[in-house]
Amino acid sequence: MRILFIPLFILFYLSINAIAEPIKLTKDEKTFIASHPIIKVGMMPDFTPFAYYIKNTPVGFEHDLLKMISKRTGLEFEKKIDNWTTIYSAFKDKKVDMITSISYKKFREPFTTFTSSYYDIPIMIFVRDNFGQYNGIKSLEGKKVGVLKDVFYIKELENMGTMNLIYYDNYADLTKDLVFGKIDALIQNLTNINYLIKKNLYSNLKLASELILPNTKKEDLRFGVQPEEPLLSSIIQKALDSITKKEKEALVDKWIGSIKEYSGGHIELNKDEIAYLDTNVIKYCINPDGMPFEGLNEKGEHSGMSSDYYNLFEKMLSAKFELVKTKNWNESITYIKQHKCDMLALGMETPERRKYLNFTSSYLEVPLVVATRVDVPFINQILDLEGEKIGIIKGDAFVKILRQKYPSLNIIEVEDIKEGLDKVKNGELFAYIDTLASIGYEFQQKYFGELKIAGKISENLKLSIAVVKEDKTLLTILQKTVNKITNEMHREIFSKWIPIKYQKGIDYDLVWKISIGAILFIILVVYWNRKIIKTNKLLQEAKKDIEVKNKELEKLAITDKLTNLYNRRKLDELLQNELNRSERFKHTFAVTILDIDYFKKVNDTFGHQTGDKVLIEISNILRTHIRTTDFVGRFGGEEFVIICPESQKDGVYNLMESIRLDVQNHTFKDIGNITMSFGIALVKENDTSESLLKRADIALYEAKNSGRNKVVINNNFS
Repeated sequence: MRILFIPLFILFYLSINAIAEPIKLTKDEKTFIASHPIIKVGMMPDFTPFAYYIKNTPVGFEHDLLKMISKRTGLEFEKKIDNWTTIYSAFKDKKVDMITSISYKKFREPFTTFTSSYYDIPIMIFVRDNFGQYNGIKSLEGKKVGVLKDVFYIKELENMGTMNLIYYDNYADLTKDLVFGKIDALIQNLTNINYLIKKNLYSNLKLASELILPNTKKEDLRFGVQPEEPLLSSIIQKALDSITKKEKEALVDKWIGSIKEYSGGHIELNKDEIAYLDTNVIKYCINPDGMPFEGLNEKGEHSGMSSDYYNLFEKMLSAKFELVKTKNWNESITYIKQHKCDMLALGMETPERRKYLNFTSSYLEVPLVVATRVDVPFINQILDLEGEKIGIIKGDAFVKILRQKYPSLNIIEVEDIKEGLDKVKNGELFAYIDTLASIGYEFQQKYFGELKIAGKISENLKLSIAVVKEDKTLLTILQKTVNKITNEMHREIFSKWIPIKYQKGIDYDLVWKISIGAILFIILVVYWNRKIIKTNKLLQEAKKDIEVKNKELEKLAITDKLTNLYNRRKLDELLQNELNRSERFKHTFAVTILDIDYFKKVNDTFGHQTGDKVLIEISNILRTHIRTTDFVGRFGGEEFVIICPESQKDGVYNLMESIRLDVQNHTFKDIGNITMSFGIALVKENDTSESLLKRADIALYEAKNSGRNKVVINNNFS
């Protein structure tokens, strides 16, 4: 009895230590809860993984944290969900009682009582992949750097005075503008921007460095409470203090770990499924000679596509997987029948296998092809192989399928793909059937110039996760995992192992079909058979598609995204063209720099979104006034440039004056009237782009200094 009592006592002791201590509230705190049952709290809709939406449901670390606090205190939270600027203003205006995700700064103390931090996140600097070498924060001097309005380290950045800070209301627009080059860099926490990059498949951004400022190293997330409510602050802090280390780790594992480690969102598991993963090591078998799908490398380690999938499963589920090594695929099938392993990551579902295995839905589909010697004609259909010896791996699901469907075929089972291809090479087999991926992988290693892919058969290999029949819990967990594997995850693994390159900017499904066709096309060209016309047609369609994509990319490269006018890069090109024409034919032309007067006041008073609308309206006015031979573009910020070929001084002045008056008399939505200043310079002998623009800029400076809303010509022609 004493022997039994000791482990029971230890178990009881550990259980007590894992349970949160009850919160000891004062009489005044209990009275406050009774009289204030509803607490208004401001939260963000896009602060993944702390507070965001899955479909239409608000989820995340902070939502779960508030549920725990509510359960322990009796407080109910009414959530006001909006962008950071809005909820921050609402908190400062005392329209909500609390705010989440607020970081401590001394300047916030007058209007905020801070709780302790419930999570710290590194603040990172993201740039485009063409940014060049990043050598610390000095690399951002003079650059346009996007930041969230009212973010807690904004004053430190402003005090540095070295960056052109661009302010945003939400994370999505901030990240998108960096993708399209509207800004040069952005500063924000790692988890949120990393989630947006993966969600939108942005491929041209990279992590430059962690932001380290004198008074800021990480984003410390806290609850902020109105200073007039000290009892509420005390209650919230006591609730936070009552959360055990184990409870905190469970929250972190559920939300932070999953989002940081993989791009597929959160997997909802019930208590039994979580307990299963906590107490079981999942043993799995593979095909040790099945590359590129799976195999053992020179060190005897798991390699190939299924290795990457298992790594993905571990991250998504926080599960432990253990490889059970076998000599070949046939032995792997025997082992799973004997329950020496629990699952296969890549298995084809067949009626025979359903007797001892359950399968998830298929998540990978690969065509089957026929490999022969190079002197064999093209195989139009599988029945062309009648009377010949055809190799296929022993125990493969297609052995039985092909024998039942095509009984006239002479199928010879081989131990692995190397044996099969070697026997084809030596003439012992006429052909060998396997997946395009497996044969393509082996062709990269050897057999070049000796074997070829002579045709494709109608069957495809559809792969699922296979689980021993008795383990229904594991099957359910893995099905949830398959449902959460994104196309981007599949593509990343597939393109790593299968020798087919995806071209950026082209529809991936189309490229996949064309790539298969291209393999067959190479063979068809050699033998000039009747399939060459069809293959040429496919290539022509691909070429047209690429041309369309290239035109779209070319337009993006020369167009300002906001105004749809020419961008700085295109203006520089056009200006150089006009200088070359002027030098060759002695034709004159003019350049005008236009600048919106007091535009900073528009942004400060009405916000950057209104400022953007003003820039769009200005652009429309400019389009309607210039001649068909003129060029207009956005030079940067609120500056525009107009290039007027074949123009004289008076004509250009009159054109700019008409634009100036039209802008002055135009009523802009939300803000009323604004004005513009103009600086004109005409080309002179030996001018360069820099000298011509400099003289136009001097004229613009003169217009600004003499009262604005003017057109000034630089008369320095000597």
